[in-house]
Amino acid sequence: MSCVEELPGLVQAAGEAKGTEVLLVSYDLMGPRADRATVAARVSEFAAKRNWNVPVVVFDPVDLDALNERFDLPGAIPVTLAFDKFGHLADREDGPSETERFAEMLLHAR
Repeated sequence: MSCVEELPGLVQAAGEAKGTEVLLVSYDLMGPRADRATVAARVSEFAAKRNWNVPVVVFDPVDLDALNERFDLPGAIPVTLAFDKFGHLADREDGPSETERFAEMLLHAR
């Protein structure tokens, strides 16, 4: 399962979890010849077509090593990180997941 395939479950869990916020991170700028304006428009259109009211950040590849080191990321996506209101990592899922697991993660982040 790719990160795109699991997004509906994450968005669903986010909509059902009161008092939480979800931020999606797009790695689309990692592709060859990708430019920020085109990628940002494509990502916005992708989310809008699905009626996802979730903010999306387009990740800058320049920060890849620092991000991977800071959050001990395995390099492969998808990875889901849940932070509490103080910014501490409350839960994580390396690899694909399902709606129920996302809901559990959001509970840990409260």
